[in-house]
Amino acid sequence: MMSLLLGCKSLSVQFYGQTDPVLKDITLQFHPGETVLILGPSGSGKSTLLAVLAGIIPEHMEAIVKGEANRKQSVGILFQDPDTQFCMQHVDDEIAFSLENKKVPKEQMTAKIKELLDLVGLEVELDTRIDALSGGMKQRLALACILALKPEVLFLDEPTAQLDPLSRREIFRLLKQISERKKQTLIIVEHVLDGCIEWADRIILLNKDGRIIGDGHPKSILSNYQSEIEEAGIWRPEIYPVEWDEIISDNRHPLSTQLRDKYLQRKANKESTVQDGLDSLLEVQDLSVSYEKKEAFNNLNFRFGKGEWISIIGKNGSGKSSLLKVLANLKKRSKGNIIFKERELKTWKDSQLYEHIGFVFQNPEWQFITQTVYEEIALSGEQQNWKKEIIEAKTLALLKEFGLLKHKDYNPFNLSFGQKRRLSVATMLLLDQDILFLDEPTFGQDKKTSEKLLRMLKNRQEQGTTIVMATHDMNIVDQYSDRVLLLKESSLIYDGKPFSLFSNSQLLEHTAIIPPLHYVYKQAAKEEFLNGGQSVLSVSY
Repeated sequence: MMSLLLGCKSLSVQFYGQTDPVLKDITLQFHPGETVLILGPSGSGKSTLLAVLAGIIPEHMEAIVKGEANRKQSVGILFQDPDTQFCMQHVDDEIAFSLENKKVPKEQMTAKIKELLDLVGLEVELDTRIDALSGGMKQRLALACILALKPEVLFLDEPTAQLDPLSRREIFRLLKQISERKKQTLIIVEHVLDGCIEWADRIILLNKDGRIIGDGHPKSILSNYQSEIEEAGIWRPEIYPVEWDEIISDNRHPLSTQLRDKYLQRKANKESTVQDGLDSLLEVQDLSVSYEKKEAFNNLNFRFGKGEWISIIGKNGSGKSSLLKVLANLKKRSKGNIIFKERELKTWKDSQLYEHIGFVFQNPEWQFITQTVYEEIALSGEQQNWKKEIIEAKTLALLKEFGLLKHKDYNPFNLSFGQKRRLSVATMLLLDQDILFLDEPTFGQDKKTSEKLLRMLKNRQEQGTTIVMATHDMNIVDQYSDRVLLLKESSLIYDGKPFSLFSNSQLLEHTAIIPPLHYVYKQAAKEEFLNGGQSVLSVSY
């Protein structure tokens, strides 16, 4: 066995029931205090590699493992889905469970728990129920539990996937501090690189076949593997390795030109989106929602027109997911009316309602009820009594479009997280519903898959489907949305065009929304913006 902190030699991993290994001939070594990013397209085996190095495979998850793996005893693991690692009902009990494993005396528990919650920026009462937390808040809690164990190696599988942009920035800042202060070894799988690549020591690049194609310093990997990164659909950082000051001080810099052009394009297109006056599809009147005596929403009023694309945004815990579920009749309201297709939502039978409404959950596994990927998509057609040949043709077309055709006979639960997410969306696209509710449909997806998904949704919108999406991705909001609903502290504080929102400095500051980079550039750049020969003066944010 190799004498190093952590590593593997000639490692291959194949799951039972699958025809090909997900990882092939992987040889790696890691050193104390390193921060390593593992990049690759969805389904390339990134999470599987972490699971092997952390000891989850094959000890707790069955797989055929060939080769050697050298592991550490004391490790911490943050999964993509934090729900999978909680075993208690309340926040303090969950952290206390970790502290008990480190034999922390009971009289010191409360102080330690508060210290850890403060460290990860989770501002909740100690006895808060975990199931009442938002996805992002759960991620912070999971990180607090891991840090309580004081691990030698910290494995993080997309630690910011469910966080709003400001929280993502704060978590990356926190991880950087932990890395520097404690010389903590960090092995990170991440799709969003801005905020972490700047202080990473190394990138390991996997291709779609689960093989290593690059291993080196971030700058050299980005420079030497440009075509491979593009082909794999890996998200590139927006700025790195360029310095921000360099961009805003030189209006001839390629990134300056790119950002300026994108801003002016958005400005020119701001009025060309779907206009008011569309036929109403869904109308909300004085909607209020409360859970466990806590007010989630109070007196919301808005309407969705046919064929609109609406993005619902707000920081973690603002209630985006809850609002989607209430609008889809999956959660109860306290008072108010929801009129769908000129009928009160409560009067619809479920069997009729869900012919018209599709819902994609934040956790894709909540949707799966069949034994194979093929059956999961075909189910909707079978329930509508479609002819078998029509079901087969449409199902196979969706499988191909979403890159799942070779996995059609797999159990949905054996897919990678990114593949599960794609499947959960595909199951909702077989029928031509009037409205699609999607809760963070692109998180955990590589660039190529995200763009393909968004194109498909755009095509559905152009055919008349109303798209309602909760998302933290402000670039999606800016590029695709006709309208934005911004939630804050149980209220709807903005309902309007994306351009107007991202140009409103006071509102952005008040709600901690970080706009797309071209709006930030517009604020920072000192030059005048040219638009068709006319000088458009920069407005201070």
